[in-house]
Amino acid sequence: MRLHPFSRLTLLPGLLVMLGVSAAAAGGQASTHVGGRVGYNFDTREVMFSANLTVPMTSRVEFYPSIDVYAPDQGNRIGYNGDVKVRFPMVPGPQFYAGGGLGVVSRTVGDFSDTDLGANLLLGLESRSGYVHPFVEGKVLLRDNSQFQLIGGLNLTIGR
Repeated sequence: MRLHPFSRLTLLPGLLVMLGVSAAAAGGQASTHVGGRVGYNFDTREVMFSANLTVPMTSRVEFYPSIDVYAPDQGNRIGYNGDVKVRFPMVPGPQFYAGGGLGVVSRTVGDFSDTDLGANLLLGLESRSGYVHPFVEGKVLLRDNSQFQLIGGLNLTIGR
């Protein structure tokens, strides 16, 4: 079955939102965060702009979906990620985290389009004090052509 491009663009984000709501119910009293970020893919040499959601599942495990919009020289490229991150033992100050999950990247140039499914691995550092949390993250996209990107951004606490 071949999905219409509009179906792909709406199906995955809808599933990620439903998973996020389910994870939020399981996360109990921890806070949900919404974030914006900017990154650079060193292999494709593209800047990317992204939005993410961080939904607690336990005190150290978080569901971490995101949508990445790249700025290629030609066409367009968009990525959908359903990652899970695990915070290392909590200590005062910035916290390290690691994680991974599934990612889908869709690329369109003229009449040609390609969709690539793969895995993500990530390692990051985030400040967790106050309501605004700056972070930096390295991410490896494991696909036919594996790629590395460096990302920085801000997460904002919603609901406490």
